[in-house]
Amino acid sequence: MTDGSPRTLAHLLRRVTAWRAPAAVASLRIRRIVDDAREVQPGDLFVALRGHRADGHDFADEAIRRGAAAMVVERGRVDPDDFPAIQVPDTRRALAQLAAAWYGEPARRLQLVGITGSFGKTGTLSMLHAILVRAGLRAGIIGSDFIGLRLPDRHREPLSLTTPDPLELHRALARIAEEGGEICSMEVTSQGLVQNRVHGLEFALGIFTCIAPLEHRDYHGTFRRYIQAKSRFFDHLVPGAAFIFPAGDRVIRTLVEGRDVTPIRCGIGRSADVRMLRRDMRPEGTRMLLEIPRPLPKVNGGRVAPLCLPLEVRIPGRFNAKNAALAATAALCLGASPAAVHDALATVRPPPRRLQLERIAGFHLLDDTATHPESLGALFEIIAGIEHRRLHLVAAIRGGRGAEFNRRFGEALAIWTRRQPVHDLVATSSSEAVDEADRVRPAERDAFLGELRRAGIPHLHRDRLADAVGLALDRTRPGDLLVLIGAQGMHEGAALVRGWVGQPPDRDRVRSQ
Repeated sequence: MTDGSPRTLAHLLRRVTAWRAPAAVASLRIRRIVDDAREVQPGDLFVALRGHRADGHDFADEAIRRGAAAMVVERGRVDPDDFPAIQVPDTRRALAQLAAAWYGEPARRLQLVGITGSFGKTGTLSMLHAILVRAGLRAGIIGSDFIGLRLPDRHREPLSLTTPDPLELHRALARIAEEGGEICSMEVTSQGLVQNRVHGLEFALGIFTCIAPLEHRDYHGTFRRYIQAKSRFFDHLVPGAAFIFPAGDRVIRTLVEGRDVTPIRCGIGRSADVRMLRRDMRPEGTRMLLEIPRPLPKVNGGRVAPLCLPLEVRIPGRFNAKNAALAATAALCLGASPAAVHDALATVRPPPRRLQLERIAGFHLLDDTATHPESLGALFEIIAGIEHRRLHLVAAIRGGRGAEFNRRFGEALAIWTRRQPVHDLVATSSSEAVDEADRVRPAERDAFLGELRRAGIPHLHRDRLADAVGLALDRTRPGDLLVLIGAQGMHEGAALVRGWVGQPPDRDRVRSQ
């Protein structure tokens, strides 16, 4: 079903549970569904959402002024008099139900795979998708900003969020189904779970990559609430679904107890259902033997026969070897052949900014989104294995995540730079490279730099990303290693380096950009 043709509310409300409205409302024809009052146009249905910082109910009058035909509100809210209003217990769940109805229930035409975890989602998703494509399956994916929406013909479109809001999500699912997709694999974030963005979706197979204590503490407040949010992932797995996770993660092992899933543990040791043997880890990747000692269930029936499968993963790092095992196991359960698993993993490259290593003008450039202590550990494990003369490191402070997050980021970076000598450490607030949501506040900057000072780590700070990268590049020589780390604030760092290769950076030009 396309975006543009109007629908009656009666058609849309068949999908919504526990709604209440005057009888005449159901006959209204709706031009669009909108959840931002600023975007309302005549004939739209406005859904008032309670957000992290604002409440859409406070903007009902604006939606009416802009021409909304009707609105969806929560019971107990003060609604405008004499205006068509549908009352529901939870507008976020209602939005997901309305979006599914608007796009013709696309999830019912697809086999859904959900991937959650503190980090590793994007890497695991990329490897799983490569295997499914190699196996000849019509597969689409929905993921982080570097992945977005990818249709079965490999066409890529950007998405606003890793787990999109329901309107964007169901539109993406509809696009995949219309292109003849059979499977859709997607990243499922804790925010997406709490905000009911995936409400109504059922995953035939689930993957849980890891749990990290400090992740998204700015949003959830405490580790307990973060775990509660992640636990909602199980509510979206079909009964008895294959659930693949690292055998060594004690938190996930505890979460899975008593759940109606088929647990499949990947890791080392005889207790693992899928074993990673004889790992040969190098800067360019990992060679290992994947052993399945006992049959595993396939999603569509049948069994994955016991096997020993040699794998070569062309992405460095212990975490990526683990993610490859998770992706390989999921692909086998989805019907991919061992040959497809082997061939795809031998050719797949890292997603952008996920331990992305390249050689430029005689030196190595390593680019990664690491900010969490565990991801920094994986990064420095790779750094230790790369032969280099001097190490230059540019770190983007994480904006919008709070002082405590950046204090821990600085503390972890200080620990690792004491273990691994760094010739230059340049921190940046990336003021010219981030939007308002990711802007570094003074308290975040001071928390990060304060930990480096307390640890006695020599460092410099540059407000602008271009200045920080240019400073480090000025000092980088053949045989050196230049490392760029950080999330949104470092997204353009490698592009700056590549743009300046072959000529010394013009310091005046850098400052004026």
